[in-house]
Amino acid sequence: MSGPVPAGTPKTDTPKTATHTSGTGLHSAADTLRLAARVAVLSLHRPSSPDRRWDAFWRGVSLGSLREPIIWDAAPGAGNEEIRHHLQAMAGAMDTSLPMIDLGCGNGSITRRLTEIFPSVLGVDVSPEAVAAAHCAQPHVPGLSFRSLDATQPAAAAGLARELGDANVFVRGVFHILSRRRQACLAGSIEALLGTRGRIYLVETNVAGGALSYLRGLGATGEKIPGPLRQAISALPKPGQFGAGQRSRVFPADRWTLIAEGATVLRTNPMEAGGPPGSIPAYWAVLAPRPQTSGNVSTRW
Repeated sequence: MSGPVPAGTPKTDTPKTATHTSGTGLHSAADTLRLAARVAVLSLHRPSSPDRRWDAFWRGVSLGSLREPIIWDAAPGAGNEEIRHHLQAMAGAMDTSLPMIDLGCGNGSITRRLTEIFPSVLGVDVSPEAVAAAHCAQPHVPGLSFRSLDATQPAAAAGLARELGDANVFVRGVFHILSRRRQACLAGSIEALLGTRGRIYLVETNVAGGALSYLRGLGATGEKIPGPLRQAISALPKPGQFGAGQRSRVFPADRWTLIAEGATVLRTNPMEAGGPPGSIPAYWAVLAPRPQTSGNVSTRW
């Protein structure tokens, strides 16, 4: 099933990313080995727990020890246009009178934009350091709030669902860095948060070929890795692909109704000072829980 693609986004279902093709095939293979080695070295000192990585990352951003731009933040200009497209699609596909929950809110820069169409927006992040950064970075906006919560934990999600009632959920760039187990847990939590009237709008990176293809698409080679990428590699979980195939596994048709989907592009902070915004092939979808009979009990949790 497909729906209207936000204006200005690619219409192909399998977006392509740039690859490093200079030189002979042998040279490319050697460059890939050098890039893989660089990535391995940068990854050596990451905390083993993904959640601890996020806390360490946001603490470093707040204290100034991590000074590079945050690569997934929407870039000024082009990134604002990306978010505007998402807001237009949400306005046409969701009940905007419901609260909106931004799962994986980070520093809250996009969470704040959601208040343009939703009267109540809650930014949620597994990292208390991220929530502290959001409180500091974002101005006071009526209806905007933040809290730390692990949405992959059923009890935490159930408590939030009881508090808010039916709600919409926005997720940008979270599923592609989770394990399959945590993807399933998060989908189950989202199902509880939506209730009977809410819908989820998700946007995820959709780069075929694995993590090295993702890095190459943002300018990494065996000779050089841009600063924002080096910072992310050294601190954060490895990115993966999340497109229509992964969505159908995490949100199976027996439990979810696909409202709309399509290809898009994440417009992120430039990889080099003064350079153009980053451009990451991505996938978006709007889904709603499928009504379940009393005998069809969820086994996600």
